[in-house]
Amino acid sequence: MAHPSARAARLARNKKTRLSGAASFSALTNPAATPAASSDKALLPLGALMLAVSVSGWAQSVTPAPTAGTPAAATQTEGKSLSTVTVTGARDRENQTYQSGVTSVGKMPVPAKDIPQSLTVVNEKLIHDQGKDSFKSALENVIGITFEAGEGGRVGDNIRLRGFSAAGDMYSDGMRDIAQYNRDLFNVERVEVLRGAASMLFGRGSTGGVINQVSKQPRLITEHEVNATVGTKGYQRYQGDFNFKLGDDAAFRINAMATDGDGRGENASASTHRRGLALDYRFGIGTANEFEISYYHLHYNDKPDWGFGWFNSRPAPLTEKYWYGLNTDFQNDKADALTLSHTHRWTDGSSLKTTVRDGYYSRTLRATQASFVAGTTLANLNANTGVSRGNTSAGNAKAGNEHHTFLQTDYLTTTQWFGRKNSLLIGAEYAVENSDRLSYPLLTGAKPGTTVGNPISTGIGGNFTQRLETSFKATTLGLYMQDTIDLTPYWKLVAGLRVDNFKADYDRPTGVPPNNGRLSRSDSLLSKRLGIMYQPTDEVSYYAAYGTSFNTSGDLYQFDPNSANTAPESSRNMEIGAKWELYGGDLSLRAALARTEKYNERNTDIDTNTNSYLLSGKRHTDALEFEVAGRLTPQWDVFAGIGFLKARIDKSGSNAAGQAEVGQNPGLSPSRQATLFTTYRIGDKWRIGGGFTAVSTNKPANSVTSTNRAPGYVKADALLEYRISEGNTVKLNIDNLFDKVYYNTLYRGFVAPGDARSVRVTLTSKF
Repeated sequence: MAHPSARAARLARNKKTRLSGAASFSALTNPAATPAASSDKALLPLGALMLAVSVSGWAQSVTPAPTAGTPAAATQTEGKSLSTVTVTGARDRENQTYQSGVTSVGKMPVPAKDIPQSLTVVNEKLIHDQGKDSFKSALENVIGITFEAGEGGRVGDNIRLRGFSAAGDMYSDGMRDIAQYNRDLFNVERVEVLRGAASMLFGRGSTGGVINQVSKQPRLITEHEVNATVGTKGYQRYQGDFNFKLGDDAAFRINAMATDGDGRGENASASTHRRGLALDYRFGIGTANEFEISYYHLHYNDKPDWGFGWFNSRPAPLTEKYWYGLNTDFQNDKADALTLSHTHRWTDGSSLKTTVRDGYYSRTLRATQASFVAGTTLANLNANTGVSRGNTSAGNAKAGNEHHTFLQTDYLTTTQWFGRKNSLLIGAEYAVENSDRLSYPLLTGAKPGTTVGNPISTGIGGNFTQRLETSFKATTLGLYMQDTIDLTPYWKLVAGLRVDNFKADYDRPTGVPPNNGRLSRSDSLLSKRLGIMYQPTDEVSYYAAYGTSFNTSGDLYQFDPNSANTAPESSRNMEIGAKWELYGGDLSLRAALARTEKYNERNTDIDTNTNSYLLSGKRHTDALEFEVAGRLTPQWDVFAGIGFLKARIDKSGSNAAGQAEVGQNPGLSPSRQATLFTTYRIGDKWRIGGGFTAVSTNKPANSVTSTNRAPGYVKADALLEYRISEGNTVKLNIDNLFDKVYYNTLYRGFVAPGDARSVRVTLTSKF
């Protein structure tokens, strides 16, 4: 039996017929059951005026509209009496399930079953129940995702999806969020993971898919929530979520966070110190013209944990208890972003939303990559064995600044062509991305060594004068159109095209010939999307889909003399699947079989005629996935998934090393993954729950022929919650219940263990 409130909502939804035309589309695109909107389609809204004046380009981003609530208010705008506005109701996390609900990850707000691709949503309820506090920890719920350590040129969240890098495929409210920093969840409503090539929707990248963070928005109700958490290893986290209704159509929301905690290490330890603030003012809610102004700030000052070097092709023994960094190691990063948006609505359900975001991001890092001294063997390994922290003080010390400006707009409408309902998306994107990479050239001397069983973490000084090493500037213009056609009451066709122009300049002021001077490149690409859905009932959807993607040589803000002459890589995704809504709509189940294929991958072979890398490589990943999310009974919630990957290098370079890669797993593509989290309510006061994360044997990426392997693992978690009174609960989370030693962050040079067992108590108060 479904939960009463959820069942009522599902029954109301299912009363709508398939032939309701524009009305059903309007209900999703507008924040009211009967939206207030302008009847004058000739109006030039603010978004269109901005674009006409700036001639900067067009872009996308549609945020799913809030559900209808209780009081109604009449509004006057443009001298015309508008329709009744239905005001958003209160949050009800207790009655929420783990289902995805309506999503806008496909740029049109629709139920998940109307998206012909694999989609996983980690929503607010699941995040809260598990006590997750970081972007990375939330993604542990998603099969097909693995984590890469922050070695090489990149820091911050470094993620693989179906074995393909997703470092450039992270988004915030549908806008690219590629900057290098570790993301927090204090202002996140949900995390959406769309798998498979999706350049038609998002432009460059997206080979394995995209990961979108949906921010919390102001609501037309005054309500507040405070969470205070304390735990082992000095963990403390305090969050405040304050929402104020300021009028019939205006609201202001503040989210604030402070987090402190120690990491791995018995003598000294890595640590995190994070502070966050998000301010969001929204007015004109539910009217013809809605505006939103938001500011986001995140600052963290951490001591990073880069684990330990591989030993005999396995994680090094005896090292998992200790942190081998120095007290003077640091990762001090900031993210600041200002976002302005305007939505214009017409009475026929059409809408135009324009959003501009300007973000500044800075990072400074000094980390330690430790390994055993030369000559160490299993036979002589003991607590007194020497540990090296690297040859130079400047090793793994770097800094960077990024400035990103994005302008996006989407026009959504529904029309009838040739007797068929057509739901249209027409959009555009203009982006300017600046990235500077800096070094610390005056850091000299070696880091002090130590021993395995008693690492000394006394810090060392140094001259941290920065020097600009490289500067990258990219501009992107993308134009796209998609049509969802109701072919019959049971069949839908999704078809879309996008064209992108990507231009980039790369300066290397401190390099020596030939690695100095400016490198430039410009590419124009066409991306395609096609999907067919068969929906014999409101509860079932079967689909087949095809999509393409591309990766330019400058995707991650760098060129070399050969890559600057190299055309983009191309990929495609082919997928069949099914989605079911069971138990009166309270339980969602999906299954998918997909192949993601990069069919002209760059390799180290050089075309001497063009001085470019040959695009003769090829690789693929086959994926079989099953997921379930929702409510089995009014007391029993579940979120679970199991996935199988088969990833292979099909073609590689012509040299011996390249040929040795053929037929190999490219790395960070474990053959099996599974996840489960479930809770059960006992009476009115108690709730118990728990789950596990399981990953099979894994290996680092970019080291295809390496024998380095991290063993598979199963990690268990537990939950106990007690409701003190209405709006007040206390919750106990135990992560890694059995204190399993496991390794979930891999790189070719080293491997970092996951968190040891932690116990946290959270007091939640709503008022």
